[in-house]
Amino acid sequence: MKKLIALLLAAVMLFALVACTSSAPATETPAATETPAATETPATETPATETPATTDTEGAVKTDEISADADAAALGIPAAVVLQDTDVLKGKKLGCSICYKGDEWCAALAQALEALGKYYGADLVCEDGDLNDETQTKQIENMIANGCDAIMVDPITPDGSTTALNKAVDAGIPIIIYDGYWTEGAEKAVTTVTWDQKATGTLIGEYFVNYVKEHNDGKARVVELTNAVSTHCQERFVGLHEVIDAANADGCQIEILNKYDSQGNRETAYNAISAIVEPYDYVISDVDNGAMGAVSALQATGNTTVKVLSMGAYGQEPFGMLHNNDVNYLACLNVDAWVLAQFIFDGTIAYFEGKEVPTQTNIDLFVVDNSNVEKFWSF
Repeated sequence: MKKLIALLLAAVMLFALVACTSSAPATETPAATETPAATETPATETPATETPATTDTEGAVKTDEISADADAAALGIPAAVVLQDTDVLKGKKLGCSICYKGDEWCAALAQALEALGKYYGADLVCEDGDLNDETQTKQIENMIANGCDAIMVDPITPDGSTTALNKAVDAGIPIIIYDGYWTEGAEKAVTTVTWDQKATGTLIGEYFVNYVKEHNDGKARVVELTNAVSTHCQERFVGLHEVIDAANADGCQIEILNKYDSQGNRETAYNAISAIVEPYDYVISDVDNGAMGAVSALQATGNTTVKVLSMGAYGQEPFGMLHNNDVNYLACLNVDAWVLAQFIFDGTIAYFEGKEVPTQTNIDLFVVDNSNVEKFWSF
């Protein structure tokens, strides 16, 4: 069965089928480390190929290696990104709003989207929604007024920009939702390219519980860092808590001490962790900004015992820390920004070429620690 899953996943990557991120279930993704058990979430109504999550690294790609294509290389596009030979987006004006560029992962995704836009000859600037529904709504309204041929949106909340998005639909402008999700997206968006947020928490939760059983006799005190504004970040904790509750029912003693709103900000996370007086063993953050703030706070006090896990990370910094066996940074859920960007453009290209586009797909999810990080980054 695992071989079949691996073959399906390889086919998805080779033929650039649209796959991708959010809270609603859809095409599933393989999770990776060699220790935790994975979970499978139900599929939505979509013609996309379903790939259940696994614990293998088969299908993992490295997106720090630049493409051999001269035009792609000049834009910093990785070799792992499957590029299409098409002019269908040439001269197209594409509006794009991401939820928050202050988050390094979102900034990397914005950069990837702009690079791919240039490669395909489109006019695209990824605007910063700044975690503010009103700001994002105004951006979408401006995109409509400016005559965009398509609009790509990473919704800050599922309903926060609905009025503006419906105006775009009424104007005949195709909507591509990515990363987060729009409540009406299944009916009105061309596609939603995202990742399964609950599965994110489930996979990190399974890794965490197995680690606690092995290293702490099933006992642990946990501090959580979240982003209260982000609905899909909250859903990661739903999956996490289900796994922890099941473990506790089976004899573990894992206690959630408190949850702090880091606002996706390193300094806020640093301050929150620095102010904790009661003893604790682990920090679990929904995003890597929070995780890195926590690591900095621990290192500032010389704390070498508390471990930090992130439910969303990508790039040189987190992978380098794992590779170097950082004393505090234990593991992360890898969501590759370049792969997500590729699938967003795959869906957009398919739409303009008149092809069938999946209603929703989720990109591959992998848990990464020091045992498998070299599968995802070059060192």
